[in-house]
Amino acid sequence: MNKQVREMLKEAGVWREFVVMMILRSPFDICNSVLTANMMQKFMRLIEQGQRENLGKNLGVFFVLVVLLFGYNMTIWSTIAVRFTVKLQKTLREKMFGKIMKLPAAELMGSSKAEWFTRLNNDIDKAVGYLVSPINFMHMVIASVNLVISSVIQMILSVELYIIGICCLVPFFILNVFVISAKINLFKKEAQKSLVGYTDRIDAALKEKEVLAVYDAKGFAKERIAKKSLEILNRNMKAHNRGAICNMFYAFSGMLGYVLLLYRGNDIIETKLDDFADLCKVTQYRGNIVLSFNCVLNSVINMRGSLVGVERVNEVLLEGKDDGRTTA
Repeated sequence: MNKQVREMLKEAGVWREFVVMMILRSPFDICNSVLTANMMQKFMRLIEQGQRENLGKNLGVFFVLVVLLFGYNMTIWSTIAVRFTVKLQKTLREKMFGKIMKLPAAELMGSSKAEWFTRLNNDIDKAVGYLVSPINFMHMVIASVNLVISSVIQMILSVELYIIGICCLVPFFILNVFVISAKINLFKKEAQKSLVGYTDRIDAALKEKEVLAVYDAKGFAKERIAKKSLEILNRNMKAHNRGAICNMFYAFSGMLGYVLLLYRGNDIIETKLDDFADLCKVTQYRGNIVLSFNCVLNSVINMRGSLVGVERVNEVLLEGKDDGRTTA
């Protein structure tokens, strides 16, 4: 975990709750993967053996197991995760507001009202989003657990299939994370700073609208606001473009993996797998590995953008402390 995020959680007093929540939620994806892979294998084997009359019974068993699994996940989410999110937002806002009120008058007046409003609202939302928003840190951890355990299971079933799949994924993953998405955090940070200027200019235009009317300067004020709005749009578009390129390479790596599996499929089935049911089980785990890779990649990209909020929150909460600024 990023050092700044860990310090923010400790400052808010929710570090232990977060760890417990992650431990309870981590098994969901791998349990779902094991369940679906074995379900596919069982159904195909029953069809191969001509036992179609048992399909309904087995479907009922797997349906009950799926309901229990998703019921467990929803229970954890509704009783722990939601409460944690609300508590973290509330605590961060209260602590930041208290810190701002204790600042010397000169320092308080040194930044605009828009700057403090942005830190209290938008920045805290981004900081909390780093942890609990869809496809962020929490989902990265859950997907990583699934990725590791599914990889071990697939290696046990077929090492060659696993090597083919992983060789198609890892190079593109490294390219996306360390090259293409590296500047996303910078673009998001620039957009956040532009948002402060945008809010300042709107606030000034609303307060001084009578003066602007007297000097016929409404057009000039609108141009300045529009210029700042375009700055925000340009920075966000650069970040989104980087994310789109990452998704393109991910899709290409997934298709390349399946093409190579088809190319080697006949020999692998003849030498490594007993029947079509085993092949279905292996490809199911392979699909889960690809999905987990995609989730981890997209989570890292989103975390780079949300980390801007964490940094700006810690600038106030941890003022005077070493915040150990690092990247996601």
